Amino acid sequence: MSEQVAEADAVLTAWRRNQDQPWNRLRYLLVEAHLQRLIGAGAAWRVLDVGAGDGRDALPLAQHGHTVLLLDRDAAMLAEAERRAAALTVGDRIHTRQVDVSADDLPLDPGGYDLVLCHNLLQYLPDPLPLLQALGQALRPGGWISLLIPNPASETLRLALQQHDLVAACASLMATTHRNHFYGVEMHLRELPAWCDLLGDAGFEAIDYVGVRCVNDYINADTIKFSESGFPQLLALEIALGRRSPYREIARLWQITARRAMRGAQ
Repeated sequence: MSEQVAEADAVLTAWRRNQDQPWNRLRYLLVEAHLQRLIGAGAAWRVLDVGAGDGRDALPLAQHGHTVLLLDRDAAMLAEAERRAAALTVGDRIHTRQVDVSADDLPLDPGGYDLVLCHNLLQYLPDPLPLLQALGQALRPGGWISLLIPNPASETLRLALQQHDLVAACASLMATTHRNHFYGVEMHLRELPAWCDLLGDAGFEAIDYVGVRCVNDYINADTIKFSESGFPQLLALEIALGRRSPYREIARLWQITARRAMRGAQ
């Protein structure tokens, strides 16, 4: 086995372990629940998943009959998505393409999609507006985009309430970036109004959001978070809190949805 292949396998193994943790299982289930409310019943949608990783957001949509194109720069992740799709017998509804998703010239079908997913990606870009504009052009008029974005306030609350590190919590109040320790890269922190303004500048309307993991990340008892018997209660609580203020304002993540303006709208 070559050194590069061994390194890719190690990254994928670490990714699987990370994503299977209860807080990430919760994140995927909450996002799936909100997407199902958005899509509703009816005809199958064409979905574009940008920065799709191993397809954990895309696969539930394929299981509900939708067709999803996954874009990612990591070939190993896309191969994992194909493997998982085959195991779920939805391989015919999952398609993958290896591209640099931060590039200016993404190979997109203009107006060809009903829904674009862009989860945990935009915060890594110094200027996310060009990508948002490109994704808007990929949607049909009236099509939807779903973003998953970190809440800057959450890190302060997590440090204070879960880690009990009051000095670090105070310092985080002025932070404009936050280091993602799994990827080893910096995230650019923006408040919710700034994301809404960016979406408006990119031609989106009907902007709404839910909180994803409103309380989970502030619980400092691992016995609760790792409890299989207690997980349904935690999921039910998070679903109930996600659309309610003030709870969604303190969530670890925001799932922001917006609609591409209809043709002819002012």
